[in-house]
Amino acid sequence: MRLLEDNFMVRVRDIADETRIDPADVARALDALEGSYVVKFEKAMTGGDPNPWYIRKVTPDARRTVGQWPTPENMVTRLAEAFGVAAEHEPDPGRKRRLRDIASFLADTGKDLAAEVVAKVILRQTGMG
Repeated sequence: MRLLEDNFMVRVRDIADETRIDPADVARALDALEGSYVVKFEKAMTGGDPNPWYIRKVTPDARRTVGQWPTPENMVTRLAEAFGVAAEHEPDPGRKRRLRDIASFLADTGKDLAAEVVAKVILRQTGMG
């Protein structure tokens, strides 16, 4: 699905190259996933060559399955990771330690609390809370 973030369509060949899976196997998998995870699998008349066949869109369920759909839990995980990366790039030892502490808190002890807070913020911003 990352490929769909960069392109308006993704060919079977693109997926095969990225995953190192035979294009025929990719095509069979996309056929099986059409409907539940793949919105529409376009198969042009190519004499059976699946390489140029493509998809343009996946379902929200597909994004949830691979962790691309925002949830409070994965937003907190990403936030913890971002604080960890910031700590690695921080030259000041005191700030570096504090950033690591925040990353650690969000990844462990504070994960559930932070996810609750994020959920409330999402509900409030969407007018549902």
